[in-house]
Amino acid sequence: MKEVTLMGHIIAGYPNFQKSLEAALGIALGGASFLEVQFPFSDPNADGEVIRNACEESLKSGFNTNLGFTLLQTLHTKLLENHCKTKLLIMTYANILFAYGIESFLKRAKESGVFGLIVPDLSLQNDENLFSLAKKFGLENIALLAPHTPPLRIKKLAQKSGSFVYVVARNGITGDCTQITPELLAYIHKVKNNCNKPIALGFGIQSKEQIIALRGIVPIVVVGSAFVKHITQIDSTKDFLLELQSFTQTLLGS
Repeated sequence: MKEVTLMGHIIAGYPNFQKSLEAALGIALGGASFLEVQFPFSDPNADGEVIRNACEESLKSGFNTNLGFTLLQTLHTKLLENHCKTKLLIMTYANILFAYGIESFLKRAKESGVFGLIVPDLSLQNDENLFSLAKKFGLENIALLAPHTPPLRIKKLAQKSGSFVYVVARNGITGDCTQITPELLAYIHKVKNNCNKPIALGFGIQSKEQIIALRGIVPIVVVGSAFVKHITQIDSTKDFLLELQSFTQTLLGS
């Protein structure tokens, strides 16, 4: 049975700059192959309550885009020091890029050691040239596929996407648990039939049991809200690096 690789998720600046850095490093050292670092946005339309609340707390404490890049640069340096090959992605919304300037944002991202981006609200037809500009800066812009995406559009998105595609497991928002149903498996099969790139399956993946059930079905699973919820529940006196490293290893069954 093929192993499945993990993409973890943190909110930059939550619960504060230092703790988010420690949490990110813990997830990476725990075995995550990818890590989404979400730049918080005031109205994250794809995110459930756990992530929305974390974004609000980060923004209230003074998070801004430049601090996000500082976090990423520091994290990238620490990953290199630990000989850790976890790939970093920025997940955020279009307004953040517009406010900063898309090319300036991409340039800073590359300088900060970022591998790619996930921007859910920039569609293929209205991407403000993000796909081509990302390629220009040596970054991978990852396309999202939703359950009702028709086959022709799947093919077009897969062609434009970076080295994999992000498949949204169900309609709705993040945080609710996703069941591994025959309908979900049929949807994954449809994507595979129309896509020549690996699939990262996200939205509602929360447990080791779900990850085990997806082995051999998808090569990458995305765990988002479960990481943020775990970070929320950690006592502030605890070592966030060790706590997140242990939680990640538990998810991966190691």
